[in-house]
Amino acid sequence: MSDSDSDVASSAGSIIEDMSEPDTTTFKCLFCEQQFGRISEMTTHCRSEHGFDVEGTIKNLGPEADELTVIKLINFLRAEAQRNTDPKSIKVDAETIASDKYLQPTLEDDALLFELGDLMPDADGKAVDYDEFEAALQKNIGQDVEKIDLSHDRDTDYFESYKGNGIHREMIEDRVRTEGYRDFIEKNAELFAGKVVLDVGCGTGILSLFCARAGAKKVFAVDNSDIANRARQNIKKNGYEGKIEVIQGKIEDFNTQQLIGKEKVDVIISEWMGYGLLFEGMLDSVLRARDLYLKEDGLMVPSHCTMVAAPIADKDWIAESTGEKFWKDVYGFDFSSMIPGGNLNDRDIGVFDVPPQSLGGSSAGFYQLDLRKIMVKELDFTVSTSVTLGSNVSSIDGFAIWFDTFFLPPGKSQDALQIDVSAWGKNGEPGVGFSTGPSSTATHWHQAVLLLDDEDRKKEVKGGSTLKLSISYRKVKRDDRGIDVMIAWEGEGAVSGSVKRTMA
Repeated sequence: MSDSDSDVASSAGSIIEDMSEPDTTTFKCLFCEQQFGRISEMTTHCRSEHGFDVEGTIKNLGPEADELTVIKLINFLRAEAQRNTDPKSIKVDAETIASDKYLQPTLEDDALLFELGDLMPDADGKAVDYDEFEAALQKNIGQDVEKIDLSHDRDTDYFESYKGNGIHREMIEDRVRTEGYRDFIEKNAELFAGKVVLDVGCGTGILSLFCARAGAKKVFAVDNSDIANRARQNIKKNGYEGKIEVIQGKIEDFNTQQLIGKEKVDVIISEWMGYGLLFEGMLDSVLRARDLYLKEDGLMVPSHCTMVAAPIADKDWIAESTGEKFWKDVYGFDFSSMIPGGNLNDRDIGVFDVPPQSLGGSSAGFYQLDLRKIMVKELDFTVSTSVTLGSNVSSIDGFAIWFDTFFLPPGKSQDALQIDVSAWGKNGEPGVGFSTGPSSTATHWHQAVLLLDDEDRKKEVKGGSTLKLSISYRKVKRDDRGIDVMIAWEGEGAVSGSVKRTMA
């Protein structure tokens, strides 16, 4: 028999085998004990027997409804059924299922949560495969509306970027970062001893290993990137495979939830901070993990972050950073049409180590994140603050943004915005803190820089005066990992301006 004949025979055998073992997956009704072989049969039953229109409810949740929304809806409806709520009386809107607690399965091993594509409606309202749904959505968008690039999976790119060694070496070699986590764990080992810890975005496993070494009973180390394979090897090489369980997957995934189990964890630890603090959107996943897995009195590590802004007034540094000094004289030719270029330009948020002497005034803490309390929706915000310009400053060139991070033990009620992070811990106060600001030891986060437009850079301001600021953070539309930052400023004498830049 030839290889091709063998392949045909093998394929035929597989078909026969498959036919002899039919799919026995069944889907339990949302409101009673009846089981169905097809989701469409189950939803028809819900409508005819219980008076609840599942497809219509999903459609009424609006175009923003995604897979996580449907998961929340399913778990909410099952919870209502357990409370014996009459299905005909149940009213659902986006606010009803906003809480991430509904990401936790109500029904153990709920097969319906694995078949969400059958519940995603297309433009005509019929159930289709999720890929078909997005393709139909793309096709039906008006020509005058910016279309979604379905060929570019932002999440895939994000997790791919974390599978190599280089980025993890850079983070581990950042001693401010790594030793900040290590010092808090080791100085507060009693908070970890005998506890169950969840490490969100574990990377190489370094934080999980710190926790295990401090006496943690069990550590779940979760990462969706292929770096999870290296983490598993690192943990085994160091003899902690009995304490640390590596899970490759998203923290919100049903499979991850099954592996972690229903028991809540004592501690969630994560190094989630990005450029400008919120770039990459990893905090969203950490907060969902908190709502899904953390005990009521559990510990978030770190506990707080604060965001800080300051004006920049240094035309020489700006000229160097935009490439102005280079492009104005290229072997005797004027290439100034290339300005601004590179990392500091009139579109993007730049990432730089800003020299302390380039700051044009005082800094101001403008937003505090208490990781025990803050909600995902609060990561889009607008706040007001003010800074005092330096006495010799006559114009401003941009703004620098950085963040401070705090590891405060339980029961420590502290307004982190009022803490001088450079002195924290030196006066005997419990906890650990570090800054990513220009006057502190440089970190791999550097500072986020927003360059003003030329017109605003030419405006005169009064040295020593107060500059009022309104600072907005928004997720980039159709890209939850990107950020838009806008700063509107107003000085004495009716001088004002604004700048909006993007990091995507």
